[in-house]
Amino acid sequence: MADEDLRREGVAYSEGTGVEPCNWGDLKVEAYARSVSDQLGFAPGDALHAVLERVGGRIQKRDPSQYPFSLEAGSVFVHGVCDFDIVLASLWHPTRDRFTVAHELGHYFLHSQQGQRPIIAWRHGSTRIEWEANWFAAEFLMPAVDFADRQARGWSESKLAAWFGVSPEAARVRMKVLDGRVA
Repeated sequence: MADEDLRREGVAYSEGTGVEPCNWGDLKVEAYARSVSDQLGFAPGDALHAVLERVGGRIQKRDPSQYPFSLEAGSVFVHGVCDFDIVLASLWHPTRDRFTVAHELGHYFLHSQQGQRPIIAWRHGSTRIEWEANWFAAEFLMPAVDFADRQARGWSESKLAAWFGVSPEAARVRMKVLDGRVA
């Protein structure tokens, strides 16, 4: 299935440099992510499929050998309000999928304004919209207050990763970011 299969006829998508960042700082993005998770009734460790259903998202798994997989993996196609597709690799680990889904939800909420603006957000490089989506995903999956509390109680990186349902690498990055705020 190529990316054209996910585009909707008659929808004018913004993509690449045409996707506008929200230009909020990390703390404001995180506050918004907390608000979204509260409104959706999402708690750390919960499954993301219920959240996706509530906001009209679908996951498309792709075989890495299919073209143009390299362009699609970790992307979101927002067609409209409550209508979007997230592309994941069929071979990725579930914890990687989980962060990617939360990241793409960040694009949906922050950059498409919940589908008001149809977009295609490709996960390439280090751009402002990618930072914002990462900040959203980190807070959505690993709320700073809860994460820092468990870390202060001596939880290991692997225990934090398991509790929040993320990879050890995601937990390590979160620890570093939150430790940097305290310093």
